[in-house]
Amino acid sequence: MAGSVGSLDDALGLTGAQQAAIGFFCGGFLPTVSTPLTAVQCTASNYGATRLVIPAPGTQNDDHNPSRVAPRNLFDIGVGTENLFRRERFHTTARFMVTNLTNKDSLYNFLSTFSGTHFVQPRAYQAAIGFVF
Repeated sequence: MAGSVGSLDDALGLTGAQQAAIGFFCGGFLPTVSTPLTAVQCTASNYGATRLVIPAPGTQNDDHNPSRVAPRNLFDIGVGTENLFRRERFHTTARFMVTNLTNKDSLYNFLSTFSGTHFVQPRAYQAAIGFVF
């Protein structure tokens, strides 16, 4: 859960893969899956994460100011018709849908106890044709 990263020390205690998953950075340094960032690259003022909101030093409070997954807005769009060829006896349905239209890279359930860490799926297209008789 995102609440397990409440400070710089918590973020530095993660593996390289976990640091990369939250978008952790220190100044101009980024972690890799096999090489995590350490206290040598980080100071109290040059760190952050793109996919988690880490409270400022000394302000973390589990009740009133916990760390959270960064807010995001995702847009999906879909169009369809119930009777594509306008026949009375047989209906042909058609649908087309785009999920994550803006191809936003984001995270949910970081370090979740029950289901693990998940990324929002990248932009995906879905088409369906149905026959009703």
